[in-house]
Amino acid sequence: MTPRPHSTAARQAAEGFTAAVCRAEGGCGAADGRVLEALRDVTRQVPFGLLVATGCLGRHLHCPHHEGNQVPRAGHRVVVQPCTRDRTPLGPALAFGPLTDPTQAEALAAWLAEGLHQGRRPPRRLLAVRPSRPPES
Repeated sequence: MTPRPHSTAARQAAEGFTAAVCRAEGGCGAADGRVLEALRDVTRQVPFGLLVATGCLGRHLHCPHHEGNQVPRAGHRVVVQPCTRDRTPLGPALAFGPLTDPTQAEALAAWLAEGLHQGRRPPRRLLAVRPSRPPES
């Protein structure tokens, strides 16, 4: 019997991440700048961390500015994809937010800098709620 090959990515621990943060004008981008600064700082600390500014992430998580969503608080929404050194994705992307104060961003930054690489779960209180599918007709 020949051993079954394992995916290299599946055996590797996360060495980095790609974090997409909403910078939609008049949307999440209008949130507290100190929140974004904590994410910038952790990206500089993690050798294979990448922070990407993007448009509305409303298709991926609840956003008060995306049509049909009713979320009362504005704040930064972030989607994080753990990855290997060569940017190969590891597991599902994780959605966070709304991040409304710097202490929330610091908790996410601490997890990105240490917990992600040690296989720890992210802080549950920071996880975002994904939008539900529209009712089928």
